[in-house]
Amino acid sequence: MNYFIYKIKKLVRNYFFDHPHQKSALSYTYALIVTALSAIIFSFGFKCFIQPNYSAFANQDLVHETGSILALASSGASGMSQSVLEIFKLSGLTFTLDPFNVYVINFISYFVINIPLLLLAYFKIGKKFAFLSLINVVFVTIFGIILPTGEGSFIVEISEAVFNQPVARILFAGLCTGMATALSYLIESTCGGIDIIAYYISEKKSTGVGIYSAIFNFCIVMVYSILSCCSGGLVDGVHFVPVEISQAAIIFLYTFLYMIITTLVVDTINISNKKLNLQIISKDENLSQVIMSNIPHGCTVINGKGGFTGKDVYIISVTVRKSEQKRVIKIAKKADPSCFINVLVTEQVYGKFFRKPIK
Repeated sequence: MNYFIYKIKKLVRNYFFDHPHQKSALSYTYALIVTALSAIIFSFGFKCFIQPNYSAFANQDLVHETGSILALASSGASGMSQSVLEIFKLSGLTFTLDPFNVYVINFISYFVINIPLLLLAYFKIGKKFAFLSLINVVFVTIFGIILPTGEGSFIVEISEAVFNQPVARILFAGLCTGMATALSYLIESTCGGIDIIAYYISEKKSTGVGIYSAIFNFCIVMVYSILSCCSGGLVDGVHFVPVEISQAAIIFLYTFLYMIITTLVVDTINISNKKLNLQIISKDENLSQVIMSNIPHGCTVINGKGGFTGKDVYIISVTVRKSEQKRVIKIAKKADPSCFINVLVTEQVYGKFFRKPIK
């Protein structure tokens, strides 16, 4: 059975090796499926746990007992779009009272805010990265508007079930946002927004992206909390009620917990920025060039001598992402089946690690 599976895998590899266009099409199809899944998860989390449609709750007594509804602050570009909505409220625009209009404003603003960040991705990170991030942003905008939030919809029913449990809302919102972000990172993309800036900085500094996202999101939530004190981050079903300073502080603290959960989920699932050092011992002097032509990293070549054979060898030291490990090993073994490879876990990298890929 294992031999049969091995033969099938070998036939598939050989086919795609001889048909690069089909391989590229399959790769993009897979990336689009993951991107769509990421966008659905994020939009679901936002409309279900962060800013639900409270007016569609079947149990309106639950709303009236609470007096006013706590709308959590989001992070990244979606958090910035919430701040845009607060500015519209300050302007006295009555159409922001309609829940559907609120979602339209949120997600259209989300798309517009992402435009300059996508340009940064295109020119500073990579064309494929920028394209997939753009598709993610488009999907989030579409799903954010069309996912049903009317009375009796499953999203509203879930929202109502956790309405009086802010910790549960924060936990589920953090899981949704973290999973959506991590899925996009797995295909070397992002959900757009602050993730693009965090990804860019993390590539230059070769560290985890979570800490940079947290710093940027901290500032975004601060702005939202201040605006909500003026415009009204709470809704009583008819009018926007200005948030008291104490309530704004609660929004900020809850959102801070939400960001921590998101960061933990991202750094747990995302392995793209975890580093490994490969020490490849080979007799092929051209192996280093073969490796560098296939990955966006440089390497160091050291001349050595085999202790047993006494023959000259080349020691190639290359630091790669964990997600690139199998690819590099496969390339090295294909070029030199007799090469010896030692894999070392790398805690931190200092210096120029990332080399912009030609895609």
